[in-house]
Amino acid sequence: MSQPRVFDMPRIERVIEGGGAIQQIPAELERRGLKRALLIAGKSISATQQFDDLVSALGASAVAVYSRVEAHNPVKRLAELVQIAQSAHADVVIGIGGGSAVDAAKLTALGVGEGIHSEQDFLRYSISHGLPELQGIPLPVIAVPTTLSAAEWNGVAAFVDDTTNTKELTRYLALTPRIVVLDPELCALTPRKLWITTGVRAIDHAVEIAYATNAHPFTTALCTAALRTLAEDLPLTASDPHDYEAALRCQQAAWMSLVGVHNVPVGLSHAIGHQLGAAGVPHGVTSCITLPHVMRFYAEATASQQATMATAMAAARGATNAMSAPEELELLFDKLGVPRQIREFGLSPEALENVVRATMGEAEAVIRQAPRPVSADDVRELLQKAY
Repeated sequence: MSQPRVFDMPRIERVIEGGGAIQQIPAELERRGLKRALLIAGKSISATQQFDDLVSALGASAVAVYSRVEAHNPVKRLAELVQIAQSAHADVVIGIGGGSAVDAAKLTALGVGEGIHSEQDFLRYSISHGLPELQGIPLPVIAVPTTLSAAEWNGVAAFVDDTTNTKELTRYLALTPRIVVLDPELCALTPRKLWITTGVRAIDHAVEIAYATNAHPFTTALCTAALRTLAEDLPLTASDPHDYEAALRCQQAAWMSLVGVHNVPVGLSHAIGHQLGAAGVPHGVTSCITLPHVMRFYAEATASQQATMATAMAAARGATNAMSAPEELELLFDKLGVPRQIREFGLSPEALENVVRATMGEAEAVIRQAPRPVSADDVRELLQKAY
């Protein structure tokens, strides 16, 4: 008999979903006795009428608005955000936008709870620096995602160390947003390229969690369903941003792809993708580039899992005979028209070698349940194939 296993259940308390769901946020704050909200968003979403309407509806409860979120969250911005939250005496943080905005909200909540004041303090709370035990209580977070990166479903958050140009990760269950708001009408404002590539990121979650060596039946079932839904509905939303039903199904699939990540981690495609992102490749696009190559690298060790994935993707396109899982994935990528090569982003050989080094730095944190051993030479070869 196997040894006892602990499965930490997700910490989300409430999900509000459907067209116009963002309008429910003021009532949620009132219901929870929260009166001082810091809103964090990127430049694009903060310039919309929907964002203005939310700020107006919140009235005096919107004590501060930060609309300068940058991709991958350079650590220098995080200390600034914590100072804003502290000065405004915020009692809740609302992150609206893509994964970077949601992560910024989680990191701000961490910073306030732990009394973080400097960039170096933030680095102490990264996986590579040991993840010290929390001494305080993070502020509650409400997440309103407008992409499919799925950052809202867990307590993992990413940021970039400006001095080394390396992506760092923090991971605490207590950082998981309390409330997640899925509003497909708001997502219609997201540029289609960003929506599609983050949808591929959700596919990457589903694949890597399903064939991790510590895969769990709960997460595997969710990931298999997520893979089929995304393969079927992502192309529909690519051509019609106002297909709100398909968009909501994609949001739900992104939820299913990552909700158990504190128990079963993602893997090599994500580890490489984190560092390609720090080097300048857009979030989401990294999965378009790395995932098929990583799947082929693991093909022998994950044959049965990949057969299930191939069947799910083939069924999504109405086929009864499936190709290999990487071939099915590439067929979907052809339909979506996503980038497929690193060379499109002008990275130098030196930058790629830094990606190799930084990827191996994530070995314990992200690649710890890899289906087969991974070396620096393996990563280097995968990058060459993806170049």
